[in-house]
Amino acid sequence: MVPAMSRPGRDTNPLTPGRRHGHTGAVTARAASAPATPIGSERSVRLPGLGGATLLALLLLALVVASLLLDARSTDAERAAAVAERGAVSAAIGALVGWCGATILAFRPRHVVGRVLAATGVFWAVDGLCESYAVLGLGSRPTLPLTGLAYWVVAEAGAFLLVALPVLLVLYPTGRLPRGRWRVVGIGAVLMSLALPSSLVLAPDAVVYDGSLPVEVLRQLPGIALPLPEQVAVVVLRVGQVVTMLALPLAASVVFARHARAEGVERTQLRWLLWAAIVCLLAGGVMLVDLGGPVGFAALVLALLATSASVVIGVVRPHTGDIDALVGGTLVYGGIAAGVVALDVAVLAAASRLLGDRLEERQVTLVVLVLAVAAYGPLRSWLGTVVRRQVLGRRGERYEVVSTLAARLEASGGLADQLPTLAASVAEAFRVSWVRVEVLGPGGAGLSAQHGREPTATRTFPISYRDERIGSLSLPDGGIRGMLSGRDEALLLDVVRQAAIAVRSTLLATELQESRERLVLSREEDRRRIRRDLHDGLGPVLGGVAMRLDAAGNAVTTDPDTARRLVVQSRSDITEALADVRRLVHGLRPPALDDLGLRAAVDQQVDRVRSDRLAVDVEADELAPLPAAVEVAAYRIVSEALTNVARHAAATRCTVRLRMDHADLLVEVSDDGRGIGPDVVAGVGLRSIRERVEELGGRSDVECPARGGTRVRAWLPITREVR
Repeated sequence: MVPAMSRPGRDTNPLTPGRRHGHTGAVTARAASAPATPIGSERSVRLPGLGGATLLALLLLALVVASLLLDARSTDAERAAAVAERGAVSAAIGALVGWCGATILAFRPRHVVGRVLAATGVFWAVDGLCESYAVLGLGSRPTLPLTGLAYWVVAEAGAFLLVALPVLLVLYPTGRLPRGRWRVVGIGAVLMSLALPSSLVLAPDAVVYDGSLPVEVLRQLPGIALPLPEQVAVVVLRVGQVVTMLALPLAASVVFARHARAEGVERTQLRWLLWAAIVCLLAGGVMLVDLGGPVGFAALVLALLATSASVVIGVVRPHTGDIDALVGGTLVYGGIAAGVVALDVAVLAAASRLLGDRLEERQVTLVVLVLAVAAYGPLRSWLGTVVRRQVLGRRGERYEVVSTLAARLEASGGLADQLPTLAASVAEAFRVSWVRVEVLGPGGAGLSAQHGREPTATRTFPISYRDERIGSLSLPDGGIRGMLSGRDEALLLDVVRQAAIAVRSTLLATELQESRERLVLSREEDRRRIRRDLHDGLGPVLGGVAMRLDAAGNAVTTDPDTARRLVVQSRSDITEALADVRRLVHGLRPPALDDLGLRAAVDQQVDRVRSDRLAVDVEADELAPLPAAVEVAAYRIVSEALTNVARHAAATRCTVRLRMDHADLLVEVSDDGRGIGPDVVAGVGLRSIRERVEELGGRSDVECPARGGTRVRAWLPITREVR
């Protein structure tokens, strides 16, 4: 049986259950019929729904005042007889919820969350007014008109307030149902929350009220109950209660799913709901200790205020303050309070069991104070560490961060696993949702890996080693997790630098091995080409010359004309063979280097591309004798660069520079042409330049200066042993 005026959920605030949500994030969320930019980002605050919100607030205030006036005319005995409380309390709670809805509607008149809160607040306030009227009507003789209807609203229809929380959870913060299969789950949660209110309204009056109402009041009930047998109605009510209870975790799962896909503003809005859930959880613990007392009631009001405020802030101004810091502080100090209270209760229970009534009140107070003082420090330290690790990661534990990363890198496989391991380790150590690490190899090429989903706002830190940029690290920008102190930044860059050096070393070793393999393959291809040219070209030519010369020798006395013709043909074949030999030699090493030297050979190359449209200058230092490999590489690099300038740059001036830069020969070719676009992929020429430099253990870069054009530079070591 359901006793009169004590329907399931009667004293339950449908906006203050424990709600648990996920993690932080970033990107922009859109509210229903609202601009993507959060309210409050403009300098001048506009309130398009102020008129309607004001009328709603005045209506709620009128309901509270009316309920207070009715309560003032009834006595405590009448309320006890009706198994009821002061209706003004429920009306005030409803007004508070409704005012929160009015605040949202003042900024966003069409926002569904604001409408849900406003409707819930009005219904709750009407429920409180009906409770006050029902108590007064039952205590009056004769019974006041509509007393039965007011009693029905409180005892049965008021249970529909339980639907407000699932509706709010599945619609918050955008005012729209989630997409995909979670839309079905959200609709299912709302329908399940209707089970108990519907079964309560349709249950026979004899089951709901159990004969506790006067006959004249029963006659005033709406009479919409179904004629069900009593046992069936009781089963239906119990099943409805279970189904309605399951609706709340189902609606909470929708919030979890929404949070997992949310970004930016929407993710921040959901964090406000998480903070409200923590406050409600702490308030629920207090209410269990002082159920029905003033402290428990204060905890209920606090939970209501926190939930309502978090919903309003989440919809209207989600970036008010740092929600991550607020969540962390609430967890720490709420946990301290809960821990101290639990310790006091446990110690006092043990002392009471052992000592009985021998402790005086003053002694009990002293014990409680000593325990509170003794437990505060350790609890605060431990909880602070736990929360800090959950919010900020292990950035304060330098040695553990370094040792953990080193162990993971050592345990990882090859190059393909090292960068993802590094990104995941940084994300875990600094408790950030997204990390991207890029390590540059020789010539600017490199590898990158990321952990998590990239947010809209990011910040990038360059990673340098020996004044050379070897990569970059990118993190989310914004929120307490994205904030780095000087100490945090130093630790982060030190850790990533060392790991990046290790990854780059692996990358260099891999590229060195690939370069050696290319050298071997290239050498074997050259040998095969030379063998083919000698066997298929020069060999048959020389063989033919020998045969013709033999024939000419045999015919010199008998047929001088034929002998002369054979000698001329042989001379022509030998000339062609010499050209083939020169071509083979040129493929091995440009003859101009041996005939003219590097500077003159470069001048010769310049003369081939110089024209009326393109002026080319050569600036060269007095160069000491260079290793043969360096001369060939410099000559080929200049040749490739000049070819690119002539074909693609549309330049009017080009400068070639050859000079010593410490122990390297610097080869530079610059022009004033159109430059290289950011989306242009390096062609064969640029790749060939980079490979020639890498073969000698040098370095190169290709850049487009601010003044325009393109500059190709290559540093070729001349003192390093080349293998």
